[in-house]
Amino acid sequence: MLVVPLAALVIAAGLELTWPTLAHLAGTILVETAVTSALLALGTVLGAVVIGVGAAWCVERYVFPLRNVLAWLLILPLAMPTYVIAWAYTDLLQFSGPVQLWLRREWGYTGRFADIRTLWGAIVLFSFVLYPYVYLMARNAIAGLSLATIESARALGHGRLAVFSHVVRPLIGPGVVAGAMLVLMETLADIGATFYFGLTTFSAMIYKTWFAIGDRGAALVLAVALLLVVSLVYVIDRRARGRARLTTSRTHRPWPPERLDRRGGWLVTVVLALPVLIGFVIPVIALLWLLLREPEMTPTLYRFGDWTWNSIRAGLIAATATVAFALALAWVVRFAEGGTRLVARQTAGALKFGYAVPGTVIALAILWPVAAADRVIGELLGLSTLLVTGTITGVIYACMLRFFAVAWGGIDAGMAAITPNLDAAARSLGSPRLAVFWRVHVPLLQRPVLVAWLLVLIDVMKELPATLMLRPFGFDTLAVITQQLSADERLAEAALPSLAIVAIGTVPVIVVSRLLRREAGPGR
Repeated sequence: MLVVPLAALVIAAGLELTWPTLAHLAGTILVETAVTSALLALGTVLGAVVIGVGAAWCVERYVFPLRNVLAWLLILPLAMPTYVIAWAYTDLLQFSGPVQLWLRREWGYTGRFADIRTLWGAIVLFSFVLYPYVYLMARNAIAGLSLATIESARALGHGRLAVFSHVVRPLIGPGVVAGAMLVLMETLADIGATFYFGLTTFSAMIYKTWFAIGDRGAALVLAVALLLVVSLVYVIDRRARGRARLTTSRTHRPWPPERLDRRGGWLVTVVLALPVLIGFVIPVIALLWLLLREPEMTPTLYRFGDWTWNSIRAGLIAATATVAFALALAWVVRFAEGGTRLVARQTAGALKFGYAVPGTVIALAILWPVAAADRVIGELLGLSTLLVTGTITGVIYACMLRFFAVAWGGIDAGMAAITPNLDAAARSLGSPRLAVFWRVHVPLLQRPVLVAWLLVLIDVMKELPATLMLRPFGFDTLAVITQQLSADERLAEAALPSLAIVAIGTVPVIVVSRLLRREAGPGR
């Protein structure tokens, strides 16, 4: 059911291919679009990896002031949608914004800030919003490092740098790559922020080709081209890793963190506070300023309550269904044999690319299989109403396809880290495969599952295009309302639903962070 829309996308692109529009695009903006998309993606991935791995290493390997607080504060930028932070910083830093007005009034400032609505401005904002993907995966991997492994490397004469380069880096590599792939696909699929910044990215061009030019075939072909690019990156990553496997050690002992001196500890605290300030605190302050500036523009409470409940309901259902499906597929990949295992692995690989497809394309790609299913079900049951089309089921369907990669990345990496010796020992005691998975794998996968559920929940609540196109009549979410109000330049009215998205997103962040810290043990 989840693979059908991707297949439909490829088939529809071939059936509706129109060469004149593609030739026009190739001769005008295709090269510029490809270069802009590549620079945005590479710059964002590099920035997210540097910030995410650096923050994860400091939190897991050192003891410093406010460490436990910063450990979960560093996740908060995930609750900030890219389209919200884009217009929040634009309003905050523009010539008529509060910052430059204050500088001119109080300090006589006569200059002008550089325009943030540029490629480099987008790279900076995307990096500070998306780095938690890498941070969560890297932190989970670093926390699983064994002291026995580190001591063995040091006993062979390796110094700190050599231990990190030859031991730590390969061990945490799969988790970091999984997080970086999520950042890459999120960046390539973004429409809201890049469209608002006026950047000619692939996703923005797909949207314009479909809705501005009106050429559905050319837009579908461009979407397939975007899928091929991500597929190429995925294949290169797989071949680079080769047949390497990461498994847990029977001699695993926690690697205790080092306590920094007072000066070094506070320096680390200040450095780690910067991503939180840039990616979360400052945008929230900007939204609060907009809300306080025009309080009469606040939506009525009953409408706001409906939007909030719709967002929470869709997020809970989609996150639970997506993680459950990823777990079931992981079980098949682990225990199945022969062709069944190969099909399951290939299916998981194909579904990962759904994250790279813009939500608009996914929504339109699933419309015909959903409509066909409705017709078949209606004929079999003699129903005159639609069961999927125009219901919340369609929204959940699209979100499962869109965010499967988010759930699968962490769960697959966690499953690969469980040594096959545990499976063999449990099976030798007479336990069936399902019992081994439930009693052995599920407890060991608690951290990856919780992290995956958190990421999917937040992503579903922020999802805009698919929800906008597939939602039933009257089913408005906070993301939909925020986009509609900001598009009309009603920024003060958009501030409250934007703040609600951020506030609701912090609840699972805090809960999961506390659970992970409790599991890691005292002092961690």
